[in-house]
Amino acid sequence: MLEQGIERDEIEVRNDDKGKGNLLQCMESFKDCGEREGGIWHLQDDVIISGDFHKRTKELNNGVVCGFCCQKFESEATRSGDVYPEHMWYSFPCIRIPNRLAKECSEWFFDDASKRRVWAFEVNSKKYDDFFWREFMIERYPTVKVVNLRPSLVDHIDYLIGGSIINTLRKGQGRACYFEDEHLIKKLEEQLKNRGK
Repeated sequence: MLEQGIERDEIEVRNDDKGKGNLLQCMESFKDCGEREGGIWHLQDDVIISGDFHKRTKELNNGVVCGFCCQKFESEATRSGDVYPEHMWYSFPCIRIPNRLAKECSEWFFDDASKRRVWAFEVNSKKYDDFFWREFMIERYPTVKVVNLRPSLVDHIDYLIGGSIINTLRKGQGRACYFEDEHLIKKLEEQLKNRGK
């Protein structure tokens, strides 16, 4: 990110050092977003960004933008462009969310969704942050268009750095459908291979 010209003070790292779990950490982060204007690009820590990430994220600085689509697990993979929330991708490896919507989602989760019996399993698992975001949008903003962005802005590379901590039972790789910078992944593979030599 720094190499592409993103300023250090534009990058905020959230670390679940208290072991609250992915879901609560995400919703607390969303709550904090509400104190700011505009929107934020949210990235997970096991992705590689595209070579033009900075340029494209500056251009796509409006509304909800899903910058990742998983080739293995996404039933809506063929739906790119402007879509309604029921067809948006589970894009939490890379998603732009307006801050007011992030805050509203957090309030909806803590005041309502987290108390619904139907979602007790998801809440107790401490996962499913992307699920709750999508459910919030479908319930509260079903006719607001979101962008399923193609090509993808990131690819999922957890398989290169030890695998998923959250989904330890997941089989296979959750790679991006439309990531075009395969050379960056090859370069990272080489760097990781040569580390410590």
